[in-house]
Amino acid sequence: MTIRFGTDGVRGEAGTVVTETLAAQVGRAAVAALGPDLWLARDTRASGPALLAATAEGVRAAGGRASVLGVLPTPGLSLRVQAEGAAGGLMVTASHNPPGDNGLKVLGRGGRKLDEASLKRLEAALADPASDGGGGGVRECEGEQAYVESLVAALPPGRWLAGRRVLFDGARGAAARVGPELLQRLGADVVVFEGEDINVGCGAVHPEHAAAAMRRSGCHVAVAVDGDGDRIALVAADGNVLDGDAILWLCRRGPGMVGTVMTNLGLERALAGEGIVLERTDVGDAHVAAAMRSSGFPLGGEPSGHLLFAEGPPTADALFAGLMALHRRPDLSLDGYRPCAQAHAAVRGARMVPLDLGFVDSARARVVVRASGTEPLVRVMIEHDDPALAGELRDRVVAQLRERQ
Repeated sequence: MTIRFGTDGVRGEAGTVVTETLAAQVGRAAVAALGPDLWLARDTRASGPALLAATAEGVRAAGGRASVLGVLPTPGLSLRVQAEGAAGGLMVTASHNPPGDNGLKVLGRGGRKLDEASLKRLEAALADPASDGGGGGVRECEGEQAYVESLVAALPPGRWLAGRRVLFDGARGAAARVGPELLQRLGADVVVFEGEDINVGCGAVHPEHAAAAMRRSGCHVAVAVDGDGDRIALVAADGNVLDGDAILWLCRRGPGMVGTVMTNLGLERALAGEGIVLERTDVGDAHVAAAMRSSGFPLGGEPSGHLLFAEGPPTADALFAGLMALHRRPDLSLDGYRPCAQAHAAVRGARMVPLDLGFVDSARARVVVRASGTEPLVRVMIEHDDPALAGELRDRVVAQLRERQ
């Protein structure tokens, strides 16, 4: 079997694409590619316990030691790998995907997302699995409390959310228990909102549900995360939903910050007005993290809500990012930032093909066409100060994609 890891691991329908056999293979390959000391965790999907057990067995069978943390956000696993000086981590999750999906994210030493060289070693090990090494083991470890304590230590000290009524939407996922506890530790009066299932009617991908629940419950703000706790959306008292770009603006600092090709042009303009440089990378928080390390810039992220802080966890952490924004601007006011209109489309089944974009005025519009790293589709984004024109340009690009398949 040939397995390719996209921008954020491998994922798909549990039981067909992501099977216990595949999970065990990834566990074995991780020992070969990264080293024997690996830490494991999962989100709350029904398929998670069996896949986590299979992954741990794969690590053990290859002669590695699997330290199993159970349900824990991806950034919590990242912090634990960093703290223990381990070879890497394996997270059983499909992130923001529907409940029937699952997948695996692989972290390297230091708790970071894998670089290209490490990904190639992992894929090579999957293609040529080693025989059982023997001598390995599996142990159960506590994860959630250690994660909460790590965040409390990293965040500004004190009960600075005292007097604030905060709605928390954990997407019924990995952060559903730790999120309210952390907010309460900081003094907040917490109202918990839950959807039907992980990422269904809830979470950072559907913040409109948190916004509606916030109005009903009389909360000052809402904090919504995704299924594995690495993606954040905030809702202000007036109902305005803040995406990753808006949160970057709230947390801005010089001399520069890192965004992606999808980062709003309005943010780039606003930062430039304060003398702050925006460096753009390819989509994916692994690319953002690499650019932060090479540039020395202290902050970076994506519009989707994956945000990274030099003083924070090694991977994007929804709770840390949301709380840093609330500490910086409790009312979540976006004074000084005016986003450009963006028109998006996802063309399922399309392939990347040459396009004729001569009809686009590049001085007034920005066009991004890219293949998804996690789904079989091509994503289109058109950015323009005129929302109607952005939509018209998007439709013309989508029509070309469909015609040229």
